[in-house]
Amino acid sequence: SIANVILLGRNCGRCLSGWVHYNSSCYFFSYAESSTDTKNWPDSRAECIRRGADLIVIDNKEEQVGFCTNKKMLRNSFWIGLTDTEIEGTWVWINNVTEVEYWMDGEPNNSHHHGEDCATAVYSPSNPWKTRNDINCNSYQRHWICEMTSN
Repeated sequence: SIANVILLGRNCGRCLSGWVHYNSSCYFFSYAESSTDTKNWPDSRAECIRRGADLIVIDNKEEQVGFCTNKKMLRNSFWIGLTDTEIEGTWVWINNVTEVEYWMDGEPNNSHHHGEDCATAVYSPSNPWKTRNDINCNSYQRHWICEMTSN
């Protein structure tokens, strides 16, 4: 399962050192490099791009369950490549695929006084199908996961 791959940190030479290989992608977990280094959404995305990747796009059920039920991996919540900055209420992944699934009950709610236009995924072992939360892109610091296609 993806959770076992993540826990074991396998990359089989298909990914850069410090990255984890799963299926056709390589993943970088920011907390694995520094448990204290957190960033806002734009800075997290810029860091992924600097590494030749981008924020994670969780686009299949196995990734959804694997990433959102693994407490060791999640450390509460992490930035994902999902935003509604272009059109309020229209959530789009950074690869331009529209997202409509996996929101927590009552989310997205845009409740912050400066808006909530960026998404996090949260640890949810009891219900891996309700893990998305919208929060303010700039006010909150979180860990992040980068994703790139493997060699």
